[in-house]
Parts: sequence; structure tokens; C-alpha cells
Amino acid sequence: MLSIVLVEPARAANVGAAARAMKTMGFNELILVGSQVHLEEEARWVAHGATDILDNARCYDSFEALRQDFDLLIATTARERGSPRTFLAPDELATTLSNSGAGSRALVFGRESSGLSNQELDACDLFSYVPLAGEYPSLNLGQAVMVYSYALSGLSGTIGLQQAVAAEGQIQSLKQKAQQLADLLALSEQDKLRPWLQNGIGLLSDRDCKMAHQLISDIMKKITS
Repeated sequence: MLSIVLVEPARAANVGAAARAMKTMGFNELILVGSQVHLEEEARWVAHGATDILDNARCYDSFEALRQDFDLLIATTARERGSPRTFLAPDELATTLSNSGAGSRALVFGRESSGLSNQELDACDLFSYVPLAGEYPSLNLGQAVMVYSYALSGLSGTIGLQQAVAAEGQIQSLKQKAQQLADLLALSEQDKLRPWLQNGIGLLSDRDCKMAHQLISDIMKKITS
């Protein structure tokens, strides 16, 4: 299952439009962080036949709490030139997710005015952007959710069936172990190897995750012995 997360949405109409886009393409789990505008009448009016998405929406007080509940967070954001992060277009993201074995996953959309903060981006595992025409490089929140819902519609209800998913918490444990390895190797925060170690971990199957755990443990033992 793929959840749709809206971080601090300000306009009820945008949340209603997002809910309608989700239901049209087969997604049903909506999450709001730091906002409850989905309860406003305008959201229900715009959602039209998707008010059940709003009624069943979950709310989190903080991004940190959200992070603890998901194995994989996918940030939607503008592509940054010179960034060590790997940015996937929606079709590339669909292919990546269809071949992955991660458990609980969420696609995260930022604030209408400012997007996701640097701290929130750092807490995410994968990064995606929508290639836009240079003359008008902008989508509103409802439009962005529709683009991704359409691109990922083939995955709704089928995500994670191709491989055994990693056990709950195993992905986060592996990320912590990879961070410890980076510290042992004395990698600087600017070293591109650090994000490389982190970026693909959330996509590992249960089998691959266990193998990676063992491999990193063996390397760390070799370094410290």
C-alpha cells in the first residue's frame, strides 16, 4: 500500500482535490501532518464523491512521528542541480516501486507555499520531481497529487506483492547501521557516499535487507578488529 501525505496543507480546497484525485486512481489512505483542513466544508465540496477519503484521513502532529511509522518516505520536490540526491520522474518512480520489496510507504507532498523543509527532505528516502515546461514550471497541490496518482495507479493495491517485504523496523535499523559504517569510515557530511549508502535501502526486499545487514556487520567487524 502507498499512503499519500500532505504536510501542513493550508487550503481545504487543495486537500479535497487531492482526495478526489486519489480515489479516481485507486488510492485510499490520506495522511495530513500539522493540519486538519480536511474537516472544513470546502474540502468536502471539492472532494465530491471522495469524501470517504477525507473521513478516514489520519493526522500526525509532526513529521518526526510520521517518519517513525513508515519504512519508506518518498519526497516530492523540485529537482536540485548539483544535489547528491537521485531524483526520479513519476514514471521512473513507478518502475522503482514496482520492483521493490519495502513495507509501509508514503508519498510526501510539501506545503503549498514552501514545499518540504531541508530537515524533512533529509528524513526521506527517495526523491521525485515532475518535469515541467520552462515557461510555467508550477503545479498546485491538487494537480501534483493527480499527476502522481495517475503515474502510480498501476501500483494501487498491488505494491509489495512481487517480493517478500522487509520486516517492520528492519529498514530503519539497516539505515542506522549504514550511518554507523559511514562514521567508522570517517566520511564527511558532504561526502556523496553517505546519501548513496542511504538512498536505496528502503527498496530492499526482506532477503536483500538481511544480506545487507550481514555485509555491513562483517565490514564493521573487519574495520574495528
